[in-house]
Amino acid sequence: MRKTALAASGFALVLALGACGDSEGGTASPVGGDSGNGSSLFSDAQALVAAASEQTSQSKSSKFTMEMDMAGQKISANGEGVYDGANSKMAITMNMGGQTMEMRLVDRTMYMKLPGEAAAQMGGKEWVKVSADGTDPLSQQLGSSFDQMAEQSDPSKVLDQIKQAGEITNSEETTLDGQDVTHYTIELDFAKIADQYGAAGVSEEQMKQLADKVGKLPMELWLNGDNLPVQVSMDMAKVMEAAGAPAGQGGSMLMKYTDWGAPVNVEAPPADQVGEFPGGN
Repeated sequence: MRKTALAASGFALVLALGACGDSEGGTASPVGGDSGNGSSLFSDAQALVAAASEQTSQSKSSKFTMEMDMAGQKISANGEGVYDGANSKMAITMNMGGQTMEMRLVDRTMYMKLPGEAAAQMGGKEWVKVSADGTDPLSQQLGSSFDQMAEQSDPSKVLDQIKQAGEITNSEETTLDGQDVTHYTIELDFAKIADQYGAAGVSEEQMKQLADKVGKLPMELWLNGDNLPVQVSMDMAKVMEAAGAPAGQGGSMLMKYTDWGAPVNVEAPPADQVGEFPGGN
């Protein structure tokens, strides 16, 4: 189950790099209308998606932080991104197991900044390019995953998950980090979306088996007064256990979003600082 465990972790990471929104336009009214006390809580996932989609597609950019625990593997990250389809770009600094990794996604290509010892093997060049069609060992191993990440980097994809497979099970008005928010508890039918998050070498049958074991995936979503996402959390324990992780180790993901609409400047590294990974063709 090692490959399906990789697929599960990849699913969590890809999902985490998406915020909430949709590139589709249009407006929607809350199902059930006004509650009578000024609240506008959605009871239907489609209406929720449409309302948040309009706002995120207009704002297009944000800063974010991420905390993940994948069966005891701690991952933290912070970054900023512009979410604009093929023109999307992102800068992210991630810490995994005490190792820091910097990545930039520009023009549908992922650049990774290598630690000093690896850079020394490339003549002092600090960055390596990872792409789905690359022939170097790093691209061969990770290229398809990063290509998938590129497809999913637009924050609209998480709301797209809700649109395809989500059901709102509870909603409330509350506060988060000092601001008024609406808080939604959502269940995702994992079988409806699992095929989007395979990994290299993982068969369709393996992903189906994983989805059958997971069933429903709990998610929580917080929107501010402008229907922009400010926090998303997900309980990934069932995914990790279904992929072969020891029971009880759990799995979780927490994303926070700020500064929606603020300018973001992400550029590819200078060409003279991008090298070929050792062993490449």
